[in-house]
Amino acid sequence: MSANWFVLSGDQQLGPYTGEQLVQFAQEGRVAAESMVWAEGMAEWVTASQVPGLFPEAPAAVVAPAAAKPALSTSNWAPPGARPATATATATAAPASFSPYTTPGSSLAPAPAGGNYPFLSIKPASFSLWMWTFIGGFLSLGLVIAFFALGISSSSSSGSTAPGSPPNMDGVAPVLIAICFYGLAIICFTLSSVFLLMNFYRAWSCLRAGAPRTTPGQAVGMLFIPFYNLYWMFVAIAGLPKDWNRIVASYDDLQTAPRMSESTFLMYCIGSLVFPPLAMIVIFPMMSQMCAGINFFAYRRNTTSPGAASTGGFGGIKFG
Repeated sequence: MSANWFVLSGDQQLGPYTGEQLVQFAQEGRVAAESMVWAEGMAEWVTASQVPGLFPEAPAAVVAPAAAKPALSTSNWAPPGARPATATATATAAPASFSPYTTPGSSLAPAPAGGNYPFLSIKPASFSLWMWTFIGGFLSLGLVIAFFALGISSSSSSGSTAPGSPPNMDGVAPVLIAICFYGLAIICFTLSSVFLLMNFYRAWSCLRAGAPRTTPGQAVGMLFIPFYNLYWMFVAIAGLPKDWNRIVASYDDLQTAPRMSESTFLMYCIGSLVFPPLAMIVIFPMMSQMCAGINFFAYRRNTTSPGAASTGGFGGIKFG
């Protein structure tokens, strides 16, 4: 029994546990024959008595002795290290899309701390791609000012034209060039904003198996709500390094993951509200730290078995 198992305790879903842990709980009387259990690949929740090998003699009916510990299905007892999650599924059937780290009604339930972090499929981030679009926007704005000033200067230096003579066109060309660079600046700033939000989404996606404070979609989506985003940025942006450092420190194979500076992200949020030039400076180290963290997960080696990673078997889980 090497699968990841889940047990229902009242209205809570406990797990995952290995098959060996489940056998130990059954021997200790903490899992009774009528306790509801489930593992990936099973069509529905079943009683523990229906699991082959869980109870050595597989009795038809199990009567717990007076001194036995209460069963999981009728008590609030949780094995050491358990992270309970509210289960909205009934005890009669498990959703078809249910997986060892998925709770019905949510995208991803927390993985147990310690050991190895689940393998997540994350796309890499490019710091240079964001940086050049961001810098390109300011360079384009500078050229807009320069050519616009040149156009005005050319028009004024030519003086007024005589009545009936062709209009002075000396300053038209620089102004047209300035308009073109203005359009380029808008494109650059738009792309840099898109890359910024994409990286925030990917950074939160890296944490979705470690019980973060928000989902990737909420973290980015609520930044578009007027006025509320003034508060939400301190949750989604300033809160990212707090959850990041906490989660990567909780798993053995993430100890070498890059950490993020809480003060840098906080300064960006404050600067965005009270002093934008500060935010424009702090955004560079903030983006650098985010991209380094995202790429750690993007290029992280999948330690699960090949068959389990591709089929979602008991040996390991891959999240797309």
